[in-house]
Amino acid sequence: MRRFELSERELREGCKVLAVSGELDLAVAGELDELLTRLAAESPLVVVDLAGCEFIDSSGIAVILRAQQRIGAAGGKLAVCSPTAQVLRVLSMTGLTANGLVFDSEDQALAAVKNQR
Repeated sequence: MRRFELSERELREGCKVLAVSGELDLAVAGELDELLTRLAAESPLVVVDLAGCEFIDSSGIAVILRAQQRIGAAGGKLAVCSPTAQVLRVLSMTGLTANGLVFDSEDQALAAVKNQR
């Protein structure tokens, strides 16, 4: 198992990518929430890259959904991309893959957030 880590990068002005690595669970969900809250204030477009996320539980999903609501209320867009097979299975069971939040790749997620602006 990888250690939980968050890393961010600015893709272009007004668009941030946040990469999640390791296990996203109750023990670390607060860290993700703090960073997404800051990014929501700084950038109207946020992509959460889950390529390195090995596990996600309901607390991690709740943080992402709250951030989606905050960013959306401010006129922005949040998208999730590149979930691992295990994470994709959880996201699918919760119905999140059917609502336009989750994309197979960063390119697809970026295209979706760009179309919202």
